[in-house]
Amino acid sequence: MRIERVELPGRPGPLAGAAATGPVYVLCGMGTEAALHAVDLAGRLCWSRSLGAVGGPVRVAPDGGAWLADRDAVVETTVSGTPGRRVRFSCAPDERIGTFVVLPDGFMVAWTSRPYRHVRLERTDGSGTSRWSTRLPDARLSYDGVVEMSAANDWRAEPMPPWRPADLTPERWAGLLVSADRVLATYTDWSSGIGMGYCLDLATGALVWVTPPHPTGERAIAGQGGFLVGSQGYGAFSTRLYDRDGAVVIEWPSQGGLLVSSRGRIRVVESDNADTSTRRVRRLHRDGSMTDGPCLPGYYTSGPVLSGDGRAAFWRDGALQIVDPDLRVHTVCEGEGEGVDRMLLLEDGRLFFVLTKDRGGSTLVIARTDLAPLDTGAWPCGEGDLRGNPVGP
Repeated sequence: MRIERVELPGRPGPLAGAAATGPVYVLCGMGTEAALHAVDLAGRLCWSRSLGAVGGPVRVAPDGGAWLADRDAVVETTVSGTPGRRVRFSCAPDERIGTFVVLPDGFMVAWTSRPYRHVRLERTDGSGTSRWSTRLPDARLSYDGVVEMSAANDWRAEPMPPWRPADLTPERWAGLLVSADRVLATYTDWSSGIGMGYCLDLATGALVWVTPPHPTGERAIAGQGGFLVGSQGYGAFSTRLYDRDGAVVIEWPSQGGLLVSSRGRIRVVESDNADTSTRRVRRLHRDGSMTDGPCLPGYYTSGPVLSGDGRAAFWRDGALQIVDPDLRVHTVCEGEGEGVDRMLLLEDGRLFFVLTKDRGGSTLVIARTDLAPLDTGAWPCGEGDLRGNPVGP
């Protein structure tokens, strides 16, 4: 096993790959110091481009161009590193893009307003002209585990009555998913961690179903218009499979990094922030049962990513680990740093991921493995594909 660390200007962040042969796009830095770098499979820097205030996530179109958001517009960098198109959308002065995805014929945008006034989803064509815009129902959040204390009740912890959040925004990475003819946008009140998922019809923008308020966790495309929706926090630790019409088909007492294979099999690398918890790799079965793998130390995880031979890889607790189809876990190498964000599996078994250190700083890592090419299922890695653009079957 060979591990290489690639030093880049700035602090590496989210990864996206244009194809299995690269390049890998790496977003480094924040704010006005943000820059987009392209790295080839050998770890060589191909080009860098300063972005100004443009931010993540990086969405890669089928032609290899990288798109990022800039408040009321999406901005393209071509595969050669030159500035591409800037597509501006119509919006109110207090609105900004929360997150977006690239569709074959345009864009899907999840809008937010600050402070929270309303949120909406919009589908546009490639020039930014609106095809439909749907204002989502006003959010009233509640959850049994959320409590409040005040002098009026002698500082006793009591369930918090439903509240209207001051800030409601979609997570930049898994906050907007497209599965077949359905769109799932998850908006979260970051002060409490409670959020709701809104599912719309892709063609018309009609609201089809809404999840109950819940502590938001990992989410994934399940295929055929369905979604996997995780809940974690306030005592919740579960994943639900919703079909295209909003019915909860199955619920499992498990939550974490999800993988959905080309055969529709679901695996999870569990994680939560409870210090006393013991988490595992598990297989989630369609009858609601689970097959348990070994216990996993640690919490912060880069990956997982699924290869076509049924093995999966992830970095956790200072080690690169490979999971066999029968859920046996092998440590293939160890190193310093915690894994963050997603992991990419590229040509010739190369794994790209980012490690961060306790004393600050992060590094792009390339591990050379014998893994088969990336699985072709609905969700073989974070963001559902190498392009970091969660639009699936």
